Amino acid sequence: MFRLFGLSFFKSLLLIAILPGGFSVRLRSAGKISLYSRLDNVHVVEGLDFEKALKAPALGKLVQYLNIFCGHCRRYAPIYKKLAVDLQKWNRILRIYAVDCAQEDNVSVCRDFNIKSTPTLRYYHSNFVKARHGLGTNLPSKDSKKLVNLLVKHLAQNDYTGTKKLKPIFAPVQKNETAKSIFGRFNRKLFYILLVYQPQNSQIGILTLLDLLPYPDVAVRILNDAQLFTQFGLMPSAQNIALLDRTGKQHPLTPTEESSSAYVESVANFLEQNKHTRIPKLPTTIAPQEVLLQGMDAVILEKVLASPPVVYQADLEQALHQLLHIEIPKAPLIQGEKFLALYRLIELFNRFNPLNQDGRKLLHRLKSHLKTIKKIKGAELANKVAEIEKGLGTVFKIFRYVGCIGSKPLMRGITCSFWTLFHHLTVMSAQNPKVFKPGFVILALFGFAKYFFGCTECSKHFQQMAKRRNIESVRSHDEEILWLWAAHNEVNNRLAGDATEDPMFPKVQFPLRKHCPACHKKPKGWNLAEVLKYLKRIYDIKHVSFYGLPTLRRT
Repeated sequence: MFRLFGLSFFKSLLLIAILPGGFSVRLRSAGKISLYSRLDNVHVVEGLDFEKALKAPALGKLVQYLNIFCGHCRRYAPIYKKLAVDLQKWNRILRIYAVDCAQEDNVSVCRDFNIKSTPTLRYYHSNFVKARHGLGTNLPSKDSKKLVNLLVKHLAQNDYTGTKKLKPIFAPVQKNETAKSIFGRFNRKLFYILLVYQPQNSQIGILTLLDLLPYPDVAVRILNDAQLFTQFGLMPSAQNIALLDRTGKQHPLTPTEESSSAYVESVANFLEQNKHTRIPKLPTTIAPQEVLLQGMDAVILEKVLASPPVVYQADLEQALHQLLHIEIPKAPLIQGEKFLALYRLIELFNRFNPLNQDGRKLLHRLKSHLKTIKKIKGAELANKVAEIEKGLGTVFKIFRYVGCIGSKPLMRGITCSFWTLFHHLTVMSAQNPKVFKPGFVILALFGFAKYFFGCTECSKHFQQMAKRRNIESVRSHDEEILWLWAAHNEVNNRLAGDATEDPMFPKVQFPLRKHCPACHKKPKGWNLAEVLKYLKRIYDIKHVSFYGLPTLRRT
């Protein structure tokens, strides 16, 4: 019986009927999966929505730029989540965002803001406009304490004009101010003002103001001179804080120590005892259950787990789409060695092009264009690719991983497809030895890793490994195939047991004995001649599977 996607003919017809656009299906649901959510107090934004968010008045913005497939970004996620939840108390004046540079909608954002590494953390003040204010202020990601201290400094200097909520006033009390005048600077609904003495080189007043933001019935004013307490009928030596109501009456507080946390606790206890509520905290949620794949993804996963290693057309297409539309166009300007690296990649993809007829036209025309120039902006490259594609049929008919599918969201995917593509290209180059010199493919990969790969940590590791393994010493196409195989196994060994590892696809030494018994020596070691045969067989274009795609051949 004829089968499509591994399904029976009749089930295949039903699947086609319910998918919009018939065979030109664009499944990109995985692209919307994020490391963060609103429950983490992190706003995940894209493209124009992000630019609008930066212009919001009366708010500071903390932004993490990340690549969802970057292991370092994945390992940093729990730290950023904890930071965001801890800083929920500052939500009245601070928004926390995440921008995924691996998403096509964010390519222009990450390029225009010159994001060179991930994760990158930046602060933007209120009413931010890039043309006037530059790229924002870089903040450290490794030292959370230092990060918070810098945020405190920036928030204290921010402009909160235009806020619809109670406007915080970080400026210290002046000598001519009284209880009546300081209340007059706030709305009539305010019940209390807390006066806090802040000695020189201290942030106790600023921190107290920030941490009391969840309580809208109290505002904080900072005194840089303890003698100013006398303006409110108080003795300067009697206290470092004083809680006043609108009549000027002082309400006693008993902080356990002279610290902002003790001040906040004493004020919060007073407010709660007097029936004043705080802004609700984020809901405490039960850890989400493991997300299981459904529908066609579940069918594909079952198929892949039960099958020996196979190269799938879908993964080759995903890799090329990611490279042409996201990874390479993120570069602000491509010239010099970087342009040479780009040209080598396009020349390689054009010569051993696994795409359909329209995909072959796309790469041929792109190569012809690059041949006439010596530099190009990332935005111009993206526009050129779009312009060429507009005059063609659908190049990338479906967006899903097959052999590189993960057992759950955020696993495998992009990086797996890159490895698959370049292994395939080393074999294709060996089959056509007169086209490129030995080493051309892995040097093209090196250029991609050095100049374009969005995972900073991955790029750094690959460059170090390439130097240590003497990438330029390759003298034959067979050596090139084995060089990349050995390098990939080294990476697998380094990442085995890592938090980013898919438990159903562990980082093992490839190929497994059960898939290629002849590749393994007893009791250990490799039979390189057999490994080479194995790699040449599975990465051969003739053996690429179209399973999971709405077409059974390359047209």
